[in-house]
Amino acid sequence: MVFSRRYSGERFCSRCFLENIVEKVRYTISKYHLLKPFDKIAVAVSGGKDSLSLLKILAKIERDYPRASLVAITIDEGIPEYRDEAVKNAEEYVKKLGIPHHILSFKKLYGFTLTEVVEEGIVESLSLRPCTICGVLRRKALTIAAKEVGATVIATAHTLDDIVQTYILNIFRGDTRFTPIGIRREAEGVIPRVAPFRLIPEYEVVLYAYYSEIPFQTYVCPYTETSMRDPIRAFLIEYEERFPGSLFSALNSFERVFEKNFQESNMCVKCGDPTSRVICRACELEEMILEEMSH
Repeated sequence: MVFSRRYSGERFCSRCFLENIVEKVRYTISKYHLLKPFDKIAVAVSGGKDSLSLLKILAKIERDYPRASLVAITIDEGIPEYRDEAVKNAEEYVKKLGIPHHILSFKKLYGFTLTEVVEEGIVESLSLRPCTICGVLRRKALTIAAKEVGATVIATAHTLDDIVQTYILNIFRGDTRFTPIGIRREAEGVIPRVAPFRLIPEYEVVLYAYYSEIPFQTYVCPYTETSMRDPIRAFLIEYEERFPGSLFSALNSFERVFEKNFQESNMCVKCGDPTSRVICRACELEEMILEEMSH
């Protein structure tokens, strides 16, 4: 026995644990109708352990669906050492699995890297955090890359922890939109996003990566400490450790509320992506940054 799942009482050897995680992903896909047999799935592969684990598992599942296909997409934000290592890990692992790989950089798409935005003082002048800019613009870049490869759905490696963190973070930001995260929603001209790891805690994905011999990054993002998410992440990790199963309870509670109060999004007048605004946050940030850089 190498792993004891405290919230369920299950115990696993390494082989059974690996098989169980794959089955949990299958169950999640089926429960939420995340994927279709004919999908071209764009897997968001950052090069970190979570995204490489997702790619490996979806590649295994996809073999049972010959009409479906996978393509890996990597967004390079332009963070020296940290992202350089991640992109290299992604390239090597994707090649090992024999999956097509599409890389799109901030520099090519927007004309600037995240590091340039930080070092030129633009983040400070806009009173924003690097992670805010990175997250918003990376999301837009991923959509653009998925359209370039003709994907019908985008799969991200957001875990149970990530999703609960985001719901709480949205509340702290005063975001009153009730939008489920990682559940497939179809809309004309929009590529839906799904999270096959949405029922798997982060530490189980870490263990899966370890026993699968998936490479772990040695560099840490230099902007992590400025993130609004970090304190919430630390709190939830400690709370789940003391009270196993709390993350599942939180997810269920949030999504019962969302079922009653779900609000449809508008479409951005510039890029056509879903948004609660006239112009989406990504397009707005891109304009603001380019304006600051031109001064």
